[in-house]
Amino acid sequence: MATQGTTVTREVIWRRVMDELGFEQARVKRDQEGVELSGVILVAEQGAPLRVDYSVVCDPAWRTRRVAVTQSWRGARQHLTLEHDGAGRWLRDGRAVEALEGCTDVDLGLSPSTNALPIGRLQLAEGATAEIRVAWVRFPSLDVTPARQGYARVGPARYRYESLDSGFNAMLDVDADGLPIEYAGIWRRLAEGPAAPEPTSERFVNALVSPGPSTELGDAAATFGWLVGGWEGTIQDHDLEGGVRQSEGEWWFHWVLEGRALQDVFIVPSRRSRGSTQVEPGANRRYGTTVRTFDRAGGTWRILWVSPTGGAINRLDGGREGDALVLRGEHRGRPIRWSFSDIGPDRFTWRGEEQDSAGQWKLQSRFDMRRIA
Repeated sequence: MATQGTTVTREVIWRRVMDELGFEQARVKRDQEGVELSGVILVAEQGAPLRVDYSVVCDPAWRTRRVAVTQSWRGARQHLTLEHDGAGRWLRDGRAVEALEGCTDVDLGLSPSTNALPIGRLQLAEGATAEIRVAWVRFPSLDVTPARQGYARVGPARYRYESLDSGFNAMLDVDADGLPIEYAGIWRRLAEGPAAPEPTSERFVNALVSPGPSTELGDAAATFGWLVGGWEGTIQDHDLEGGVRQSEGEWWFHWVLEGRALQDVFIVPSRRSRGSTQVEPGANRRYGTTVRTFDRAGGTWRILWVSPTGGAINRLDGGREGDALVLRGEHRGRPIRWSFSDIGPDRFTWRGEEQDSAGQWKLQSRFDMRRIA
């Protein structure tokens, strides 16, 4: 085990020996704030590769508090978030799930690692038994249902696990963290050792990016939520003399801050077109970001655009107007208007305009975008 102050981190790999169709690599982190199990599961499911990335966060008493799962299977990516108050009340993707009331732990159906959760929480004495209810996550359906389970400590490092609904039972030989070493001919540990520190960039992304919008947004999430993903297209910048500079650009959108905001990254010229003949001489270069938040009191969206390359900081607000999304603000004392129009499932046009002293709107930029992700 690798120790950093009071933090202990280690990694474990299991092979699914039952059918030789799967592997799991898990990371366990323990410190004064609690325990986190995270990892990746790779299995063959119905003849197709299935990948599950997961994180289970527990408090210092091993009580499950937050679960995040991302599944990739048959060309589709699905997300699941569970939150637990530690006293039996569960939320799935921000919504209460009455059927899970009273469940104490989470059981990821494909993973041997989550057996460590009730073992660590119960701290059974040798010879003692316990019956629990768990939130059982099934794959690849991602259904979450309550399940009755029993644990009996039959030796210093041996437990008998039983599914009280199906009658299935198995012996578990575990280590000091309750992680299985041998799972009754179903999973077998192949290796374990100290975990390398998580990259700071990865930890930052995990703290920032959210799988979906917060329930706090309600129906307002749909206003800009359709933008989530990746776009590329033609970027035109118009000057006062009527000239047009053109290049290719890319635009990426995702929910952030626990789904309370939508953030983008706008890059012109696009990374794959840099250094190519597609970039016209004098084409504008941008690398910036916008954060969109919803003002529930005013019923409008507010945005903040920051462009380190050009030094611009713009604030606008607005929302849906007919078939378009329109945002208004001010730049250098002049009104500006940014709009999304011609919106389709795989395309849209964005226009940036400024109002002159005569009250006429002048086109400054036009982006014709097509979906790439």
